[in-house]
Amino acid sequence: MEAIKIDLNFEALRGKYFQKLQQQLDVISLLIGGARAVTLDQVNEAKGFQNFSPSANTVFDHETARRKALEWLQGALVRDCIEATGLFLDECLTTCAVLELSKKGVANIIELKHVFEKLPIQHHKIHFPEKIATLNRKHGIAPAHTEFVISLNKLRACLVHRLGEVSHLDANENGILVGRWLSSKLVLRGLETGTELVLTGPGGGLDEESHLEMHIIEHTRSFKIGEVIDLSDYEMFSTIFTLWQFGVSCVEKLEAYAKELGLTVNQPVAQNF
Repeated sequence: MEAIKIDLNFEALRGKYFQKLQQQLDVISLLIGGARAVTLDQVNEAKGFQNFSPSANTVFDHETARRKALEWLQGALVRDCIEATGLFLDECLTTCAVLELSKKGVANIIELKHVFEKLPIQHHKIHFPEKIATLNRKHGIAPAHTEFVISLNKLRACLVHRLGEVSHLDANENGILVGRWLSSKLVLRGLETGTELVLTGPGGGLDEESHLEMHIIEHTRSFKIGEVIDLSDYEMFSTIFTLWQFGVSCVEKLEAYAKELGLTVNQPVAQNF
């Protein structure tokens, strides 16, 4: 048995996940804008010589193809965001195991191999909801906004496995699939009168000195059996926002868990440029 010293970078754990969410935001914004602006000539030009039609009599007209493309994007976004979150949860579970090993202060090679080689593989094989449940059951970590993330995973399952058409596999006992999101609301508040102005776009203001506030709000939408999921831009962007808030809570809980174990958590040193 040898003494071990392990440095865990919580900021890097959070930053790696947030980078993936940012990339999803960048990509979906570009694709939505492109799908809405693309012309039929541009589509035909993109096809080039690959003008193959496996079912020529069912070819979409341009506007139908545009609508279907936007519908397809929602499934891709939710799928990839949940996949990124699943990988993040894998790392959270492994981090908990590393923290518990660090508390011991000493470890043999078998223990190290188990934590750093075997456990990550085991964590990756756990189903998404069970990863969250395992964090709570084994380590007492219950991130905020879990119920929102679980609902988004249910939307993902329907979009990926049933092309977005809600079935009995997706619905609750009332025959409803419920999507839940967190989002932000920007509010200008007057310093003298307390007047609030909700900002919905560029421009606008109050006739007094004011400051900007960000409020976290909830949004819920229900889908019946047989209904096809059709997410709005607001709901797609709120998907990213919801998962961002979940990630913030996860890392805060991990840091608290490390302190409960008696480990030292060093805060990153601010860089001056």
